[in-house]
Amino acid sequence: MSSDDTVPMDAIVVGGGPAGLTAALVLARAGRQVMVVERGEYCGAKNVGGLLYGSVLARLMPEYVREAPLERPVSRRRLTFLADTEEIALEFGAAAWSEPPFNHTHVVHRSQFDRWYAKQAEDAGANLIEGMVVDALLYEGDRASKRAVGVRLRGDEEFRAPIVILADGANCLVSESARLALGLRPGRVRQEYAIGVKEILGLPRGTIEDRFQLEPHQGMALDFFGVPFRGLIGAGFIYTARESLHLGFAARIESLARSGLTPNEVIEGFKAHPAVRRLIRGAELLEYSAHMIPEGGYDAIGDLHGPGVMIAGDAAGLVNFSLYKEGTNLAMESGAMAAETALEALKAGDTSAARLAAYRRRLEDSWVMSDLRRYRHVGEVLAGSPDLLDLYPRKAAKLLTDYFAVSCRSKSEVQREAWRAFWRGLPKLRAARDLWRARRLV
Repeated sequence: MSSDDTVPMDAIVVGGGPAGLTAALVLARAGRQVMVVERGEYCGAKNVGGLLYGSVLARLMPEYVREAPLERPVSRRRLTFLADTEEIALEFGAAAWSEPPFNHTHVVHRSQFDRWYAKQAEDAGANLIEGMVVDALLYEGDRASKRAVGVRLRGDEEFRAPIVILADGANCLVSESARLALGLRPGRVRQEYAIGVKEILGLPRGTIEDRFQLEPHQGMALDFFGVPFRGLIGAGFIYTARESLHLGFAARIESLARSGLTPNEVIEGFKAHPAVRRLIRGAELLEYSAHMIPEGGYDAIGDLHGPGVMIAGDAAGLVNFSLYKEGTNLAMESGAMAAETALEALKAGDTSAARLAAYRRRLEDSWVMSDLRRYRHVGEVLAGSPDLLDLYPRKAAKLLTDYFAVSCRSKSEVQREAWRAFWRGLPKLRAARDLWRARRLV
């Protein structure tokens, strides 16, 4: 079908993830003709599972907790620091997290959730094209007057619209080509990427609830630091779904390459640790996936708008990779703000870079950029103090196991020896410096 036969679009969204679908939903609800182009076979096809932060979704769809395909709420969280055979765990939760709105934190299968969310956008009036690749944007004008006016799909089919919202994920080839074509400035520092590797492990519902001490309406998110990720800027996780566990790790690609380890070696080493092995005993591997995650932080975020174009979600680098590890809610908020800016621009009949600059102002004035500014130094701290994720967890775990060792010696003697072992090989000045810098992580 020729694009000449289609209804003229007010906006085109590239990417059918949380950012792109949110932008489409907001535009469609306002009565605008919007088209979403998703390169996967269906929205969510490129993702398997993980955490969904639903605070923005609750604003857009107050009944999402009842209607969306959610696996379990995250009622409890656990931070575990692993030594060779020892572990330290800090676990916390709240009764309120087991009741609506569940702290707006859920374990989901993204293939199910994204398809559901795409249907909500379609029901609102958005046009969805799945299994189609955008090769490039269309432009008009030259130099200072150059502007985006649509997209070219693989196979040379073209669609035109006065606004294009790019939400094409971390591996954002279309966004990068648009940056070059329109002269958009990069961030102050180079964008850094992590690789996220994830397995879906099948376990019976009752086994999960017994093993993790959960009620049927509860779930858990566990984060792991230490020995399995020695030498890496990275950590592991386990999330409990209804009848499966989402297990994996994320690590800076640069540190992974430097270590000489393969992703498979890392995840197998993680699964082999005694603290992890007992949690996944008897599980069946159902799915395996890997994806890129932008981790450059606030200073790596460049221009997010140009004539006729805005960039949202992972393509914009909007990921808070501190202990919070938030991405979906930042993506949804940026998608909503891009759509709101587009509505204003369309109403004014002005989609210039000056008009679309309101998008960046919205982000800067919001909690999105406030959080990213606060945690802008996380990558620098972890790169400059690698012992924070390796030596110190091992030392702390050994200290506690030695401190509470039972023997025929006096408690004073046991405790003195435990502290001597803790400080052995640990430069005090460097430790003080590292722990002072670690305040920026929380």
